[in-house]
Amino acid sequence: MTLLAAVAPAGQALATAPSFQAATVAILPLALGSAVSPLVLVAQILTVTRSGSGLRAGWWFGLGSAVVVALWIGLALVVGHALPQTPAGPDPESACLRLVLALVLLGLGLKLLGAAPAPVQTNAEPQSPAQDGSAPGRRDRPATLRHPMRRAFGLGLVTMASNLTSLVLVFPAVHDLGRDRLPGLEEALLVGLVALCTLLPSLVPPLLLLVSGAPGQRQLERLNGWTQAHQRQISGGLCLGFGLLLALSGLSSL
Repeated sequence: MTLLAAVAPAGQALATAPSFQAATVAILPLALGSAVSPLVLVAQILTVTRSGSGLRAGWWFGLGSAVVVALWIGLALVVGHALPQTPAGPDPESACLRLVLALVLLGLGLKLLGAAPAPVQTNAEPQSPAQDGSAPGRRDRPATLRHPMRRAFGLGLVTMASNLTSLVLVFPAVHDLGRDRLPGLEEALLVGLVALCTLLPSLVPPLLLLVSGAPGQRQLERLNGWTQAHQRQISGGLCLGFGLLLALSGLSSL
């Protein structure tokens, strides 16, 4: 150890892998923040509360969301492993990443809170067969109506890919895990924790509906109405709060 310290560049602390507990504490706020996503939650609630195959469609929606999260986490891990190990002292690479992402979140938060509120759209009543194009003899229905599972999967993809708030929080958390050089099992557990938190808005509605049935659906419909009414405030406040957190952590790493 003394020899290694002697050959290290002057003023540079020898990099050591943080403990599992320290890495968990470092990523936990970002992981929990990624779980708050009104956009994904509203889209999933509308998917599972539709008549017909709503629950099945909900699982396909969750699968689409999981594909986006897996690709994003994979990219963050590749970037993290390609960079030098997290040093014991100042960390300019992590500081720059966090400060840039903080600016993104702060700008998005200010834009959301400053925008005019959109009209609330509650879960509409199911359309009649003549209205939705499912009446006998109608062969010109859109492909999304003929293939509801495919539609739900695509909606999950698009909604999660548009969920900038969560994705911006996920990237630095997983990126830092890649640079921490934890043992494989410990890294996998923490990456799985981040992924699970990010997917909670996609997983909770179908799970609640599966366990509770009709009472669960009524709870989801009430939650949907409240979430849509306060979506901009929730998302904007989340962006501002975690933008400040990323900015402070970035400045502390300089």
